[in-house]
Amino acid sequence: MFKRITRMPWWLVELFTGTKSFVANPLIGSRRLNRLGLHVGRVALAHGMMRLRMAMLSWRVPREDRRQFIEQGFVLKRDYLPEDEYRALVEEVRQGQGEVRQCIQGNAQTRRMLLAPEVLEKMPRTRALLRDPAFRRLMRFCAGHLRMPICHAERVMNGVSEASPDPQTNLHVDTFQPTMKFWLYLEDVSDLNGPFVFVPGSTRLNRERLAWEYRMSQQAREHADRYTARGSFRVEPEMAARLGDRPPQSFKVPGNTLLIANTFGVHARGHAQPGTSRLALWGMSRTNPFIPLPGLGFESLNRLQYRVLQRMRRREDERAAVQGVLASWHRVEGRDAWRQ
Repeated sequence: MFKRITRMPWWLVELFTGTKSFVANPLIGSRRLNRLGLHVGRVALAHGMMRLRMAMLSWRVPREDRRQFIEQGFVLKRDYLPEDEYRALVEEVRQGQGEVRQCIQGNAQTRRMLLAPEVLEKMPRTRALLRDPAFRRLMRFCAGHLRMPICHAERVMNGVSEASPDPQTNLHVDTFQPTMKFWLYLEDVSDLNGPFVFVPGSTRLNRERLAWEYRMSQQAREHADRYTARGSFRVEPEMAARLGDRPPQSFKVPGNTLLIANTFGVHARGHAQPGTSRLALWGMSRTNPFIPLPGLGFESLNRLQYRVLQRMRRREDERAAVQGVLASWHRVEGRDAWRQ
């Protein structure tokens, strides 16, 4: 009892952050508070703050990109790089030598190489892309923040075991707040290797979406699906169609396509054939959803976030080692850790 009382101030503080778990925080998971509108209030406030920050960062972002992201929840740009630059970038990423970490979910295996500043020093084409002014303006607008997203090279490998299906193939939303993720595909994406699936228009905060969020908040803490209980709501296909403008869209696209998505929208990883994979540059930005200003974009802060992430991962490794297990994102060693 004393421990719960002493933690109460921290639980209160978390209400004003991006904390989303209905299990870990009894206030966020309180059926009584959510019946009074706590969860829906957090959703609405986070949405409003995001739109305010995006408005501040819209300067020199093409109007069509802004319209598509706000109305549909994604931006899609084919042939993003000149062909010769794209081919050189693909080869550079395939030969990358940064730290590789791996996460296994069901029968899917995802490996990511963190594109930290010291890694980019040996990857000039990747560094040039991530520092391109037009690319940065678009990233900052979609993220609603001046700080650049944390970027990785990502390889998703499908059907690597006989385990249960990849849980990311279930339609879901990442969290209660608008969140930006991007992929610059370095290989063609088809039904074979698992295209990104998204419900266009499902990011809009209309009456249908708010009513669904309200209903989910009443049951999330005791929900049988652990992802839903942790605040990443799973969405039934029938409801997904009601939350958007049209049925889920599979992004079967050629390499050299840039896709940016607001993962507050309903989305999933498409089903894929065992033994296939896809390679991309991947990045994510998620910030405190209740701050009305877009923060700072100093290069020193962009570099600092990589050091913070690296330190967090080392601590997770240490805690996992004490328990005799691997961290959820654990290091993969060896010459072939990345070049598979």
